[in-house]
Amino acid sequence: MRPITDVLREYRNGRAVDLASQEFCLVNEAVSETGLKGEITIKIKVTPAKDGSSERSLQVSISSKIPRPELPAAVFFADQSGDLHRTDPAQREMFKDTASDARAGSA
Repeated sequence: MRPITDVLREYRNGRAVDLASQEFCLVNEAVSETGLKGEITIKIKVTPAKDGSSERSLQVSISSKIPRPELPAAVFFADQSGDLHRTDPAQREMFKDTASDARAGSA
């Protein structure tokens, strides 16, 4: 039995192996950076010849799931128009008026 790796090395002059290697490297780096799991898939479709001969058509596709770090949630407040703000637009700022009053009184 001929190893599948030999066939893949011959597929498009090694292009399938090159692409799979690149994807594997990207997944492996992301796994190291994130501590999350990743995945690479090599799919090979084998189609027989329509005339029944021994010819086979191979179609190789390579895909990956690169782990990405999740950003933590952040709190925002909606105003009456639906725009989002980091501070509550309905809430007055604490000490805002007293700071300006204190500066005005010392002048």
